[in-house]
Amino acid sequence: MIGEAAAAVPPGRAVVLGAGRADEIPLADLVARFAQVTLNDVELALMGHTMAAAKIDQKSRQKVITHVGDLTGITAALLAKIGAAVDAGTETGAVIEQMAALVAAHAAAGMFPAGKFDLVVASCVLSQLHVGLVYGAREAFARRFPNDVHTLDASERWIGAVYQLARRVEKQFIDDLGSLVAEQGLIYLSESVQMCYIELTPSGQWKSEGTWRMLRTKDLADYVDNRFTITQRGRWEWIVARPEKVGQIGRLFDVQALVLRRVPA
Repeated sequence: MIGEAAAAVPPGRAVVLGAGRADEIPLADLVARFAQVTLNDVELALMGHTMAAAKIDQKSRQKVITHVGDLTGITAALLAKIGAAVDAGTETGAVIEQMAALVAAHAAAGMFPAGKFDLVVASCVLSQLHVGLVYGAREAFARRFPNDVHTLDASERWIGAVYQLARRVEKQFIDDLGSLVAEQGLIYLSESVQMCYIELTPSGQWKSEGTWRMLRTKDLADYVDNRFTITQRGRWEWIVARPEKVGQIGRLFDVQALVLRRVPA
């Protein structure tokens, strides 16, 4: 789907948001197709490894721009405030309340590459936007209160604040996608919408205790409003750590993908 979208737009500029290792992205093909490809991630070193893994030669790397940025625009600043609150706290309940209040008070800001792009690739980014904040906050809490992490994990106040933040950063992300794409450009948006842990049974079948929803809805298209037209849809299963022996645990993801075109204003 990414390759088809790339072939359908002018070969000017492309951007890969939250590139990570880009295992599922035909990066070499994009670099060959477009005059300029921007890679975005929060880790500069990881983007270097990504280009090496994709076998992007030194000459072709001249067409690649790396953009280091957190796509929410708030993670680092918010973690600093949470860390200060945790370090100064003495009672876990009060600290959790402060953490939740800080999260509830923040709106997403975005830190996106500048300009317009003929192809915008956002592969499995939407559900991960708030994850760095959640892990970072949990680590800060665990350092200060190592015996009470379960209290944070079970706190409805904290869980609710994080849930609402996730919804806000998702909304901001979709808004930002619309502002990045050129008039004749396309957006490739995919996400692992649901996942379940799978275990191999003696009968050779897989069993699971249930399915986890990774977004606010089970249909990625619910995030698309009247600013966009869906030109293509895809859906497939992605298996990670496939269980080969009885008792082994793997993960099964429900991946959905859309190709979007911005409706002219």
